[in-house]
Amino acid sequence: MDNLHEFKMVALDATQKSSERIMYYFQNLPKIETKIDKTPVTKADREAEKIIISTIKKAFPTHGFLGEEFGKDNEDAEFTWIIDPIDGTKNFIHGLSFFGTVLSLKYQGKIILGISNMPAIGELLYASAEEKTTLNGKPTHVSQIQKLEDSFVNFNPSKFDTPRFLNIVKTVDKRVTNMRGFGDTCGYHFVATGRSEVFFEMGPKAWDISAFQIIIKQAGGTYSNFEGDEYALGETSLATNGLLHEEMLKIIKNS
Repeated sequence: MDNLHEFKMVALDATQKSSERIMYYFQNLPKIETKIDKTPVTKADREAEKIIISTIKKAFPTHGFLGEEFGKDNEDAEFTWIIDPIDGTKNFIHGLSFFGTVLSLKYQGKIILGISNMPAIGELLYASAEEKTTLNGKPTHVSQIQKLEDSFVNFNPSKFDTPRFLNIVKTVDKRVTNMRGFGDTCGYHFVATGRSEVFFEMGPKAWDISAFQIIIKQAGGTYSNFEGDEYALGETSLATNGLLHEEMLKIIKNS
């Protein structure tokens, strides 16, 4: 795609500008509000999303947007940007560094570009249909661990009240010695950078996970929902180093 490099440059610029605002509020926490779905939101979330949209819209006025804070804008456009300005707002408001901006570009139903930026720890992942995943501009890759028993597994604990999810967690926990509840952006981030072999969750929205479809894949891993669909965007999500994906799908199916 001829203009993919231009998309990349604008996306990185938008991400950098938004991260400056996010980090200001990370040091100067704004008022916390509660959305209808009981999740927290701050001025940082809204202002960061506005910055991303305005930066991209200035360069590509015909593009559409789907954001966590402001919803749909020309979503049926040929190109649609999907935005989560701060994934991990609960961590953010408690002064914990495990939060990030997730940005992706969808074209003809497929994600062609993805960014995961964790500004508080200084790490930015980028991948596209034409470029392998990089961490701060340098190549990164999933781990090569082949046994689940030797793996480091992460999950999002927000759905512990769901019996099926709890059964999956219990089953996996019996098989591994290293299991943690690092949810949100960092769960996928750790898989893409080889620090963890598996991350799974229930209940994510498109803006939570769309970028990781391509980031995980271009880092050598595998991404799908719990049924194995690599292009699903929501409800369930599984990211692995690829070597453990089928085994995890089997565990999930039988739980």
